[in-house]
Amino acid sequence: MEKLFRAIDEPVPGDFTKRAIEESRGFVRGWYAKADRIPAPEDCRRRVVEIMPELLPVFDAMAEFAAGDPAMIAAFAGIDPPPLIPAGCTVRAFTRPEPTMLRNYDFHPDATSAVILRTRWSGTRVLGMAEGVSGLLDGVNEYGVAAALTFGGRHVYGPGFGIVQILRYLLEVSRGLGDAAEVLRRVPCAWSQNVLVQDRSGKALRAELAPDREPRIVEADAVTNHQAEVVPGESSRRRFETACSLADDAGSGRAVFAEGELCLDDFDGWLGTLYTAEYRPAGGSVRYHWGADSWEHALDRFEAGSRKIAYGVGAVPRLAA
Repeated sequence: MEKLFRAIDEPVPGDFTKRAIEESRGFVRGWYAKADRIPAPEDCRRRVVEIMPELLPVFDAMAEFAAGDPAMIAAFAGIDPPPLIPAGCTVRAFTRPEPTMLRNYDFHPDATSAVILRTRWSGTRVLGMAEGVSGLLDGVNEYGVAAALTFGGRHVYGPGFGIVQILRYLLEVSRGLGDAAEVLRRVPCAWSQNVLVQDRSGKALRAELAPDREPRIVEADAVTNHQAEVVPGESSRRRFETACSLADDAGSGRAVFAEGELCLDDFDGWLGTLYTAEYRPAGGSVRYHWGADSWEHALDRFEAGSRKIAYGVGAVPRLAA
C-alpha cells in the first residue's frame, strides 16, 4: 500500500484550508453523526474564546470557509469529538548530541492526512504533521518547543477538546515547558491521550490526559500508550521498555525507531509505523524518516512538494518507486 505525503506552506488559512474543509466534509458529517449532539457553532466559538482565545481569528476564518456547517465547525474547533479508532505511537526525547525528539506515528495509511504544514496562524511560526483541518500530531515552534501525542490506552470519552487541536494550541502559545504544562493542565481533553514535550534545553515532560480525572504531568523522556493507573498492553509495555532502554544518543536511537524494533508493520491491526519524525527543537527543524529514506524541513528552510511512501508487512516504509 502507498500514501502520498505533502509539504505545504500556508502562513494563514487560505486555499489549502479551503480544500481540506471541502475534502473532509463527508467524513466529518458521518463522524459527528455518531455523537449524541453536534455542538452549535455559537457554542464552539464561545468555548474557543474561553479556552483558546489566541486562535479566535483562525476559527472565524475557517468558520467562514465552512459556510456555517455545524459538524465542520465543531471538528476544526476540536469541540467534543466523537470516539475514533486510537493509534499507537512511541516517543522518546534525547539530549545528545543535541536535544532531539524521536517519534513513531503508528496507525493506518488510509486514516491520516499526511500533510507537513508550516504556518503562522497566531504570529508564532509552527511546523509539523497536520491532522484534519486544524490539528497537529506532532510539531515544533520558533521558540524551541517540540511536542508529540500518543493514544493513552483507555477508552474513555467526555466533553473537551480533541488532542490534535490541543497540540496545535500548545505550539501556538508555548515559549517553554512551563507554558506547555499550563496548557495541558488547563485545556480539557476529550479522550485518553499522552503527550511528550521537549524544549531547546533538552528538558522534557510527559502529560497523561483524560476526561475523567485531572492531568498527570511529570518530568520524563518517553511515552507510549498507557497511563499510570492501568496495566499496559503488551505492545505498549514492550515499546516503552525499549524506548527507555536506549542510550541518550539520538543517532543510535534513530535506527531503532526507523528500521528496528520500534518500527511496526501491523497495518491490518491499525498499528503500522507511518513515519518516524526527528525533531530538533533548538533549530526548529524536523526530518521525517521512512526506513533509510528521509525528508527534512525547518521553519527557516522549507521544501514544498510531495513524497509517495510504500508500506508492506515485514518491510520498513520506503519511498515508492
